[in-house]
Amino acid sequence: MESYPLIYFLKPEGIISDWEYFWYQIPYGAPGILTFFVGVFLSYFAFQKFRKSDVDNKIFHLNLTISFISFGSVGLVLTTRAWIQDVNTLVFWNDLLYFLVAPLAPTAFYMAYHMTGKQSKLLLYYSYLCWLASFVLYFGVLIGKGFETTIFEFPFGKYPRGSSFVRPWGILAPLGYFILILPSFIKHYQYIRKHYHLTLFHGVNLLFLLTTLNAPSILGFKVYPGGFFLFIPMLLVAYGVFRSDFFDVNELLFQKNGMFYFLFALLSFVLIFISFGVSFGLSPDAYESAKWYPWGIPPVVSVFGAVFLSIIVAGANPSARINQLCAFALILTGFYVIQSVPLKLNISYVVQLRISQMTFVAFAFAPSIMVRLVFEAIGQKSPFWIQGIDFLCVTAAILAPSPYLFVGYFDYPWSRVHHGGPAELLVGANGAIAIILVLFTFIRNKGYINFASKWIIGSFFLSAILLLAALFPSHGFPIYPLADFQFIPAFLLGYAVLRHGALSLEGRTIQLSQRLANLGLITMGIAAILYFPLIREQYGVGESAFHLTMIVLPLVLFNYLVVYIMSRPLAEELDISYFLLDLEKQKADEEREKALIAQDKAEEAREESEKLLLNILPYKVAKELKQKGSVTPSRIENVTVLFTDFKGFTKVAEGMDEQSLIEELDACFTQFDEIILRNNLEKLKTIGDSYMCAGGVPVETRTSAIDACLAALEVQSFMNQLKEIKSTLGLPFWELRLGIHTGPVVAGVVGRFKFAYDIWGDTVNTASRMESGGETGKINVSKETYELVKYFFVTEYRGKIHGKNKGELDMYFVHRLRPRYSQDPDGKAPNQYFREVYSRITKGANIRWKNET
Repeated sequence: MESYPLIYFLKPEGIISDWEYFWYQIPYGAPGILTFFVGVFLSYFAFQKFRKSDVDNKIFHLNLTISFISFGSVGLVLTTRAWIQDVNTLVFWNDLLYFLVAPLAPTAFYMAYHMTGKQSKLLLYYSYLCWLASFVLYFGVLIGKGFETTIFEFPFGKYPRGSSFVRPWGILAPLGYFILILPSFIKHYQYIRKHYHLTLFHGVNLLFLLTTLNAPSILGFKVYPGGFFLFIPMLLVAYGVFRSDFFDVNELLFQKNGMFYFLFALLSFVLIFISFGVSFGLSPDAYESAKWYPWGIPPVVSVFGAVFLSIIVAGANPSARINQLCAFALILTGFYVIQSVPLKLNISYVVQLRISQMTFVAFAFAPSIMVRLVFEAIGQKSPFWIQGIDFLCVTAAILAPSPYLFVGYFDYPWSRVHHGGPAELLVGANGAIAIILVLFTFIRNKGYINFASKWIIGSFFLSAILLLAALFPSHGFPIYPLADFQFIPAFLLGYAVLRHGALSLEGRTIQLSQRLANLGLITMGIAAILYFPLIREQYGVGESAFHLTMIVLPLVLFNYLVVYIMSRPLAEELDISYFLLDLEKQKADEEREKALIAQDKAEEAREESEKLLLNILPYKVAKELKQKGSVTPSRIENVTVLFTDFKGFTKVAEGMDEQSLIEELDACFTQFDEIILRNNLEKLKTIGDSYMCAGGVPVETRTSAIDACLAALEVQSFMNQLKEIKSTLGLPFWELRLGIHTGPVVAGVVGRFKFAYDIWGDTVNTASRMESGGETGKINVSKETYELVKYFFVTEYRGKIHGKNKGELDMYFVHRLRPRYSQDPDGKAPNQYFREVYSRITKGANIRWKNET
């Protein structure tokens, strides 16, 4: 096997161009960009809170909005100092951005004043003083005397001196924190702790401390400014303020489509960066090497294929968790392969290195996202060990911009390949750990995983194997990096999610988006054809096609993304308009139908009588009664009877007037009616405060016991919620006993003028004993019912309990659905896997259970 020497990365000495300087300095300024975006993102939520808050809190939330923008702008200022080499340009941008930075101090002091319960008036007056200093700063900037061209030069950037107009502002903020805010917070700590979440307290303190850590660099000391990391305390402050409104993570990311719009913003930035970078950053010299063809084709297909699939998947259903996780996984896969494309071109290694570092910041989270996608697909909660994967992902992302990711490169015939450092090995090790743990989970649960989920898991394994194979060339083994072929697992994943039902495109919304996007595709295609002869003069045919693809295809996808997403609100409004029109048409049809019914009173009377009969009797029984004039009693061997009774009903009823008592009882029984109807049970009768229903009548079913237990869980959940509400209001409440038994009964209709469908037999008596022998708030079932439901529900054996006229009876409590069958933590609602097993049972399948745990 041929050996290739390792070439180490060294920064050249002497004067370099502004473009080269930017690429060398990218890692230093990147945290500032993150701080800026976090500030803008949080200011939006703060402004929404400002619009909805009461008068007392409006000023606070307005200051919070301005504060987020100002602290975020600090990150942008520091980034300009890290990335801009020309001093005059640097001073210009610092002057301009300080218009946004200046409100930082006064708004932060007002926040501190508000947090102390407006008891520390000195903080309020000091905020006025800071506003005065801000206006002095504005005046200095406007007359061109904000920052001086005299600079301090460090490895992490160039720092201009502030003029006498800026210095008072820069001194007041840290000075005021130590002499006013810190003592006030200590004095009013108990008040702050009582009225605010402690993350707000810690966030405000950390904001000032990190801002103060900018001072050493401004004074000429070589200390990396803490202001680069202001996004951390800003997130703490936001959590402390909004945790009950905006920062329910599941609601923010999925119900409010936060993940959807985050992916949109991230993809937009990357696509524009690729197109403009290729257009302005690549010269004909970049194609002098023959490595771009054919070695550059697989990664290009992988990048744009993954991005296109992510747009389709994310846009189809923004609120579906599996859609967003799948889209995120596809984007991270595309991010990894992006860094492989410039390695095939003849461009500066520092550019190749920085692109790889930027992509690895995002790609470091791939194991975490992929594991969550796998567990979402199989309908299980994310395991506890995923927190360890998350920690390693965060660590790898932090190390990605550092020199520990790559320490040089190998120059292979097909491309350069970075020599991996500790951070790359950490990403690989984290991925390997994720593969092993997911594989273990798959082997343990493969009998319960559906076909589509197996495809998702398979694509995960294939993607992970290709990525791990890339470690060989990065450590000196001359093997083509198989990770360039990520388009294979990407398309498998897209197919799997399609089979999983994630791409259920519905309504005019999607149709309109697709038509507009396709129009944009045609426009871009025509532009590309017209542009091709122009670049043909500089490049060969192959180079021209590759170059044009790298410019136009990101713009095509960006157009598709923008149109697909930005048209959604308009299209959804159109859907609402169409719906309202349909509703009006439906009302008109109803009016016409009423007119026809009015013409035929006899038909109306007949329909009403049939409806009334169906309300009293089951459909099969009512049909038989209409056809024969009577109903033949029948014996049904497998019926599950459910009884409920309110404990302490008489005592609570004595303190209520008749109207309230009837309304309360009717409300409970109406809810019971809806629950048993959803669970295929038949209401039989109510006797006072007792309620009786049954499953498997008048047509015997194989699932009557399961249906009764599901209904019982819903009934008890409803009663527990009612109890909690009434307890909070200080009102009396009823507690419910509930019993279930399964066995044979005789069923029939009694009465000549007032029909009633009823059942008789020892099964009814035993079910009644299950109810009377139970406990409030719990579901008591017999041994016969237990044997039919034990594989689906978590149960508890109570022992033998005496039943009136029945002797000693085995009784069990049913607590909840087993975790594997439940979609919620409390085990009240069945998941998709339960429904699949349930469906097979109803169709006659005999289920072979591996175990009872």
